Amino acid sequence: MINFKRYPHVKDFIEYYAKDLDNQKIIELLEIGINNQDDAEILSHFTWSMVDKMLADCDDNKSVLGQIDNSDVFPDLQYEITLYLNKLDYMDVWNRVRDQENPKS
Repeated sequence: MINFKRYPHVKDFIEYYAKDLDNQKIIELLEIGINNQDDAEILSHFTWSMVDKMLADCDDNKSVLGQIDNSDVFPDLQYEITLYLNKLDYMDVWNRVRDQENPKS
């Protein structure tokens, strides 16, 4: 099970967006945790998809978990995901996916 200690609300947002984006695998990973590099890559890609969707929801004035602008969650999300993946020795996966999802101009 993936637990976020410092910012437990991160899990609420991940669960919300996993359901909103119809991503059953993320819901499963929240329950069982990351077990291999493929799981780490799935979570990493999902995190960036989630950020994109959060921005779109804000632009559409959609209330999510009681707020329209949830951009204040971004640093908490990054903190918890990187802490978790680093603990499992998958920071290389996170960094690679981050660079793929956010290419430098």
